[in-house]
Amino acid sequence: MSAVRKPITPKPARKREKVLVILQEQCKQCGLCIEFCPKNVLCLTDIYNRKGYHPVTACDIEACVNCEFCERICPDMAIFLADREEAREAYEEGALQEGTVIPEFELEKEKEKEKEKEEK
Repeated sequence: MSAVRKPITPKPARKREKVLVILQEQCKQCGLCIEFCPKNVLCLTDIYNRKGYHPVTACDIEACVNCEFCERICPDMAIFLADREEAREAYEEGALQEGTVIPEFELEKEKEKEKEKEEK
């Protein structure tokens, strides 16, 4: 056994394979997902859903590490992680049910709009 230690090199960052999906119409504003999120990704919106609650949304989606705590803790199954490619297809086809939000895709859309404005 050698007394020489090798440096620890971090693995290169890879693209997340899953995306956060929020079914805002199912959310009952219990706040468990917000409380248990280790990266403070989630917060409540100002809008009301059909049940009269302020549903959860992602305030800082880029900080999400896909730990699945929100998915496991949600009693109403209103938040979960989905396969990136399947979610992308459904999002682009408009096949998502009303009130479904994929914050990462929404952020990409906003960034594209900003680029278009800058180019004009």
